Amino acid sequence: MSDRDSQSAGDAEEHDVLNEALGGVDEALAGRLTYDQQERLDKTKIQINMENERYLQAHPEIKDMIGVFVHQVLEYKPDDILRFAGDFFTRPDLYACVKKKSEEVRKN
Repeated sequence: MSDRDSQSAGDAEEHDVLNEALGGVDEALAGRLTYDQQERLDKTKIQINMENERYLQAHPEIKDMIGVFVHQVLEYKPDDILRFAGDFFTRPDLYACVKKKSEEVRKN
């Protein structure tokens, strides 16, 4: 038996082992969702997106806070953005800073 024949035999044996492990499911179908699973997943995604949108609408300060953060990142261009973010979001005057900047933006 040549190397190529033994490799093909090994591949076929590996395929049979995999097929048996998957309970007879074809490899091409392994990991795919059924139609019902995909439908439930799509509905769940839509529901989560709607809940997130309602939350963001109920809390406009989130968008204001992120806007102020992005503005300051672009203004100061820190080398260590993670450290800058940590410092920004834990600063004692965060509320006052966001409120002030938000009011300035709304005036302009």
